[in-house]
Amino acid sequence: MEMSPLETLYTFISELLERQRHLDEDSHETVSLVYAEALLLRQLLDPTLSEFPKQIVIIGPTQAGKSTLTNLLTGAAVAESSALAGFTRHPQGFSTETLDADLKATVTSLLAGLTPTPPNALSADELKAFALVELPADAQPAYRPAIFWDTPDFDSVSSRNYRFAVPKVCAIADTIVLVVSKEKYADQSVWETLRLLAEVPRPLLVIVNKAPAQTEAALEVAVTNKFAQEGIAQSGILSLPYLEQASFKTLQQTEAAPLLSERLRDNLEQPKEPVSAQLIKRFLQRHWLEWTGPVRLELQARDIWTRMVSETLENARGQYERDYLRNPDYGDTMQQAIVRLLELLELPGIATSLARIRNTLTWPARTLYRNFIKKQPDKNGKFQPKDHETETLQTVIAAGLTHLLRESGDHAVGDQHHQGWWQQLWSTLQEQRPELEHLLIQSIESHQRAFAPQIQLAADKLFAHLQKHPATLNSLRAARVTADAAAVVLALKTGGIGVNDLILTPAMLSFTSMLTEGAVGRYMTQVEAELKKAQLESVQTHVIQPMQARLLRLPEQMNRQTLFGISSNSLEKAEDALGRLA
Repeated sequence: MEMSPLETLYTFISELLERQRHLDEDSHETVSLVYAEALLLRQLLDPTLSEFPKQIVIIGPTQAGKSTLTNLLTGAAVAESSALAGFTRHPQGFSTETLDADLKATVTSLLAGLTPTPPNALSADELKAFALVELPADAQPAYRPAIFWDTPDFDSVSSRNYRFAVPKVCAIADTIVLVVSKEKYADQSVWETLRLLAEVPRPLLVIVNKAPAQTEAALEVAVTNKFAQEGIAQSGILSLPYLEQASFKTLQQTEAAPLLSERLRDNLEQPKEPVSAQLIKRFLQRHWLEWTGPVRLELQARDIWTRMVSETLENARGQYERDYLRNPDYGDTMQQAIVRLLELLELPGIATSLARIRNTLTWPARTLYRNFIKKQPDKNGKFQPKDHETETLQTVIAAGLTHLLRESGDHAVGDQHHQGWWQQLWSTLQEQRPELEHLLIQSIESHQRAFAPQIQLAADKLFAHLQKHPATLNSLRAARVTADAAAVVLALKTGGIGVNDLILTPAMLSFTSMLTEGAVGRYMTQVEAELKKAQLESVQTHVIQPMQARLLRLPEQMNRQTLFGISSNSLEKAEDALGRLA
């Protein structure tokens, strides 16, 4: 079943984020990419969330008072606070509802990538975790049914290792409560986070915590002006007073506490448009080139490699055509056709004894091909037959592989944008060269087996044409009889030794010379041209194309430890899905 645009985009963004995490040893994910993944997942699961409790997410910089505010909103001392900056490193949810299996499963699905963990088991050594517990029975939450989320800070140096949880939880929020102090509200990290969240906005309630009475009004004005300057919508700005012994119980006694609860209820209960696919689409489009830039660089390198392989093998094909097919010294293929033509010219009436002797001597028409083969030692010192065509193909392809190694090595040194990719490719090509050379030998053998019927077809065409020219055919048959008789006489004198060397080559030269005369010669030239054309096509199909396919697959076999390794097909599908998202 074909995936929807949402599913396709979620799959792609998840893969991209996973590769980014893998490549960055410090796990510093792009925060906007984390937010995108969470938004897409929230949108995918939306049809199942009709009975889901409201999600209230409390965010803020270090020591702004997030835990204290969480306790104030939940009406219970559930979130720990600490003087240590960055103490909260995991999202911690506090539910007003019974945590049955369905509710736990839904939350876990929405926070994919984070592991549900008991609060007392949360560890700084495992940051991809969250806690979810029920509020105590005597809690007096500001709203129900709801889950209140206390989140990690996003401004400390160490937060780079765990701040990914903030956009992930914000993506499921029905309302966000930002907690800042007079010292922290203007921090750059606060506004960077708010700008990101504002691209797919949720109702945002702003709390200026620890506000001295004499500056409370001025602080609210300053924060209001800053939001207006940034163009970020907010649904209310409130101050909580500075108290010497601040706790949620002392804050509950202030005038601001009930006002806070009222504003929170307004945010949650006022009708609002759900997050639309179009809004998510604009967000994705705004960041798309930034996210996919490293992938595009790798694909650019792969495109360069594809052109290099194509050009190199095209040159090898041209060298084979020039050095073998058009080389007058190498007429192997046509000679094989002529040998087979000799077999077709069997004469009726030859004495049985003559035929028997000819077979005993291994008639050249059945063995002549061996004359076109020279023996050379292989790497193990064993002598392997290697015909002219095989030798030519091995030479030109080996030169091509050497060229590709040299070119990829040059890119690995000089191409700053794609250097890592080329280093991996060079190493992979170097390692797999023996396998490529073995593939070449197999491909040549496959080509020669597949091409053999074409040689027989050429002989059949020549024989059919000769049948239309009786005079020439009779002359050839007469020459054949003479060659047979001479072979038998010499064999009787020499015991069969040297028959091929002393008789066959002159006989073949004489026979070929007769074929090339007159109208038959012109037809023979035509057959030879057709045969060479078919041979070149066979080499292209059975040798060049398999080698090209194998070389183009090398990037897929590269070590992905330092690469994104995302295919152009995946990127194209994702971009198509982005265009169709509605």
